Amino acid sequence: MKKSLLFIALTVTISLKSQQKLAFSFGESPQTLLLNPGAETNFKSHYGIPMLSDFSFNLGLTGFNLNDLFSNDSRAFRTRFEGVLNKINSTDYMSFNTKIDVLNIGFRLDKKTYLSFGFYEELDFISYMPKDFIELFYYGNAPFLNRTFSLSQVSMKGDFLGVLHAGISKKVSEKLNIGARVKIYSSSINIESLNNSGTFSSTTSNENIIRQSLNNINGQVRTSGIVDADDEYVDSPNEYFSRTFLGGNLGLGLDVGLTYHFTPQLEFTASLLDIGFVKHSKNTKNFNINGNYTLDGLNFEYDTSSLSNYWQQVEQDFRDRVITEETQEAYTSWRPMKINAAFKYSFGEKRSKSCYSKTHKQYYYNAVGFQLHNIMRPIKPQFSFTSFYQASFSKKVHTKFTHTINDYSSTIFGAATSLQLGKLHVFGGLDNLLGVADVSTANSIAFNFGFNIVID
Repeated sequence: MKKSLLFIALTVTISLKSQQKLAFSFGESPQTLLLNPGAETNFKSHYGIPMLSDFSFNLGLTGFNLNDLFSNDSRAFRTRFEGVLNKINSTDYMSFNTKIDVLNIGFRLDKKTYLSFGFYEELDFISYMPKDFIELFYYGNAPFLNRTFSLSQVSMKGDFLGVLHAGISKKVSEKLNIGARVKIYSSSINIESLNNSGTFSSTTSNENIIRQSLNNINGQVRTSGIVDADDEYVDSPNEYFSRTFLGGNLGLGLDVGLTYHFTPQLEFTASLLDIGFVKHSKNTKNFNINGNYTLDGLNFEYDTSSLSNYWQQVEQDFRDRVITEETQEAYTSWRPMKINAAFKYSFGEKRSKSCYSKTHKQYYYNAVGFQLHNIMRPIKPQFSFTSFYQASFSKKVHTKFTHTINDYSSTIFGAATSLQLGKLHVFGGLDNLLGVADVSTANSIAFNFGFNIVID
């Protein structure tokens, strides 16, 4: 029963990363415009069903999987944990993303111009694995004399925000279609710890057995939205959601994209998404640490008439030498920019489709190609390479099959379908077919669907 419930939970969710790989360059879906504002549109208008036109969830893990920690074998959990600790490195990460499309509408202004607008909410989180400090906390410093532990491995970023957007897609010529989308971000919560530096080390010393040193420490945690005007932590979910619609810290963003036909059969598409920032000035709370500190142990004084509080002395000495402070300074947070590009070659039987204004478009029933997807992240970009095959079984039924190589795996096989049922358009796709068979061994899994009313 537990395995069945887990399977159902995973297969009724979708992934933003899945959407990038499956829906990009798959023009039968209106959601393509959110991935490429320069995508071609062959319908008169579309109306997303609120809360259902695009709903997403994604959880990914690099370096190890759940089976490495919780496999049903005779090994002790401590042994499995130490095995995982030996496998990971400081560039491995855990990422989480969920997105819900609240409103999505588009309509044709004229034969060459299509307008679209809407509002969605997104939660995005990534945290890298600071292997140095995981080992330090787990084993202690005794086994690591003369080893340097780097604070730069501590890096994480999380956002919960609403996005109000409006875009335009315009046909410049028979070969070229371009587009852009303007976004207003309303951040409800932001927390990030980036660009930290400094080291910790334990060495032998003439003063004592072990000398412990913090060298050139410069660390920070910046937050907005987690406290209110009275510096009290917010514990109301309704308040967090209400701030996503122009009630939080605001920012601006831009998407740009294009579609170019070298020949009727060879097509290139590309887009840059979330070129933007958020200015955090409301309800900010930041924590900073800066300085150097060396501890050679405690020198006890055996004077019963004058007892000393040694730990209080150490704490005061630390505060005197190392700057630790809380501030409410404003700061700017950059959105994780996304880069997409794809080449597609169409072949096979041609089909003709009736489109807006009684025009007809010629299409091929089959296509092959590859696409690149990249997300700019704090330590290194998240890169994916996908090859795909598209097949149309009729004017209303279209499919796409993919193979992806990325940080999670080199054997990610996915499938998507696009159906036109009268005026109802349904899109769905499973990003990791092999991962469904045993989710405990999968580093990522994703499912994608959407419901829209499309008027040809």
